[in-house]
Amino acid sequence: MNKAEEYLHYASGVIETIMREEKEGIERAAAALKDTMARGGMLYTFGTGHSSILCMEPFKRAGGLGACCPILDDRMMPNLPKKPEDVGLERREGVTAEIFKRYPIKAGDTMIVICYAGKNATSVDACLLCRELGVTSIGISSVEHALTVGPHHSSGLLVHQACDISIDNHGRAGDASVDFDGFTVGPISTIVGGAIIQAITCRAVELMVEQGVEPEILISANIPNGDEHNQPIFEKYRKIVPFM
Repeated sequence: MNKAEEYLHYASGVIETIMREEKEGIERAAAALKDTMARGGMLYTFGTGHSSILCMEPFKRAGGLGACCPILDDRMMPNLPKKPEDVGLERREGVTAEIFKRYPIKAGDTMIVICYAGKNATSVDACLLCRELGVTSIGISSVEHALTVGPHHSSGLLVHQACDISIDNHGRAGDASVDFDGFTVGPISTIVGGAIIQAITCRAVELMVEQGVEPEILISANIPNGDEHNQPIFEKYRKIVPFM
């Protein structure tokens, strides 16, 4: 088995573990998201660094929910330059409260909080703020990594302890998965995190259909009538979603 095959084998094994071990968490998350959509609420996503990739995963996607808003901050995006004072910002308490003020987050909404390490102060704060706001928080993190490094938040909590619904992505401490002599490559967080988010979405839509709630689903802009189908949804949420 070469290293490409080893990575794909490892990734598929992690997804199989998630299917087996996180079934209850995914079901609870889907039920919460279904309730939010049925009430006309929003799905928010929050994450920093490379977790911001997963914040974008369900947003404006073909086959995705229209009522979705990623919470992003340029100071904590991996593709943008940082001022010296912003280095390590994701580890500082209080930052999330300032970011949340830019969004009309309300009771009854659902938020997916993605933090592989499970310890960053901004992500723990996100879970705690959701509780104050009456928002259901779904944490996606590596519990193994979080327990290995321990809490850095003043509450003593890790993401999987601070959120309402925890889903373990079952990745290794350190994220990378393919070993060489003296180093490891092949991070797993994006591929399994995306699978978890889409699994939650698919099950939530299934629950909506079962209960007679019409899901508001986007379609590909690259098929006939795609733009015509999506544009009314974009217009509906333009005042809520700054990136729409």
